[in-house]
Amino acid sequence: MRKVTISNCPKSIFEEQKEVPVELSSSVYIERVNELIALMNEKLIDFLIIYGDREHFANIEYFTKYDCRFEEALFILSNDGKKYIVVGNEGQSYSKVVPYDIVVLRYNHFSLQGQPRLGIQKLRELFLLIGVNTKSKIGLTGYKYFEGNEVDDADHCFDVPEYIVKELYKVVNKDQVYNLTKNLTGLPRGIRMTVRTTEEIALIDYQATKVANVMRRLIKSLAVGISETELSKKSMDDFSPNPMSPMVNFGAGSVSMGLKSPRPFVTLSMGDVMGLCYAQRGSLCCRVGLAATDESSILPELRTTIEDFYKVYWTAIATWYETIKVGCTGGELFSKIHSLIGGADFGLGLNPGHYIATDEWVNSSIYKDSTIKIHSGSHIQCDMIVSRENPVVSAICEDTVIIADEKLRQSLKKDYPEVFKKILIRQKFMREVLKINISDDVLPMSELNGVMLPFMLNNKLLFAYE
Repeated sequence: MRKVTISNCPKSIFEEQKEVPVELSSSVYIERVNELIALMNEKLIDFLIIYGDREHFANIEYFTKYDCRFEEALFILSNDGKKYIVVGNEGQSYSKVVPYDIVVLRYNHFSLQGQPRLGIQKLRELFLLIGVNTKSKIGLTGYKYFEGNEVDDADHCFDVPEYIVKELYKVVNKDQVYNLTKNLTGLPRGIRMTVRTTEEIALIDYQATKVANVMRRLIKSLAVGISETELSKKSMDDFSPNPMSPMVNFGAGSVSMGLKSPRPFVTLSMGDVMGLCYAQRGSLCCRVGLAATDESSILPELRTTIEDFYKVYWTAIATWYETIKVGCTGGELFSKIHSLIGGADFGLGLNPGHYIATDEWVNSSIYKDSTIKIHSGSHIQCDMIVSRENPVVSAICEDTVIIADEKLRQSLKKDYPEVFKKILIRQKFMREVLKINISDDVLPMSELNGVMLPFMLNNKLLFAYE
């Protein structure tokens, strides 16, 4: 095994980077809808109905730019290209965000409780209005699809509110309604599982840059005695939608809960465990480690973890980056990571990596014996969560990458030369400073990719190979 050392961190890594805003053009959304129509033609589907709500907005948003706020919604597409969005009272004005012509229909029950009921009374009436009939073949998608023995009939089982399904059954025979969620988010061929345009990569780079800048501010503002809430205010968050609850965790109690939000009465103690996590749609950055300035400032019961826990963990991070590329299987990645941190001492429970989009975890092909290959256009988080108890110690070094073949890289170089130049600089840093030999296929989305601080209160040092 190559030797991991503690090296100097270039000052530039923690200098905030320029954020160049990118907004997807209407043509990107129209092309996505065309992909849906092609799927419908292949499956002989007359109408495709996509359900969404505040938490499960991403499938609708991917095709329409409409992300559910207070209300539930339906995006309905007919095989002749007619588009409908079904919303409640407050969704009507917000539906103007859709970047192409679409019919907006108001359905009473999607409005919040107690609000005026001014729209269509029964959902079955709406289905009939747009042309659904007893002969129609319907594709219905929620957020998750079913696999294996989870249900008796995966093709006709839906994670969509029961009343919606029942209303649809008033118009169409049950056997004519199929779950097509897997065709959106299944791997490797789900429509949403490939970044197809350089415009999308540029947007992800913008989002990842903003996320990395927030992480820089948080790390540089760390100080003994600061509260979780006080530190969170240093983020200078720009109020963009967040796909997860931001986390600032100080001490064993907070870190062991994982998904906890900042609290005003929990303060940072020297030498203890801590964690920071922040995301915007398309990118998440997380760091969990030790609140120390050097090895002597670590709590005595945690001092051995630099050698027997954190250096081994960072080796797994480096191995992940060196392994992933176009054509690599999920099983290969899984095997290599588990050979390093798969034992009980590390408590690695979840997949070592997953696909991300506007929703933080879309799917993962990185599991034992997976034969699914990483394809060009994969939008992935390097994400491994490890922990021990008695005493509590944990490590996370999570960042975003795009996997791109030569054709996609050359297109990016042509369309967004400044973004491509930044990526080349990041690749050079990973190879020459961290000594991580990544493939040209791996496009790091920020300067923090692979950067893990042995001591979170000292951003002048990082882990690297000798």
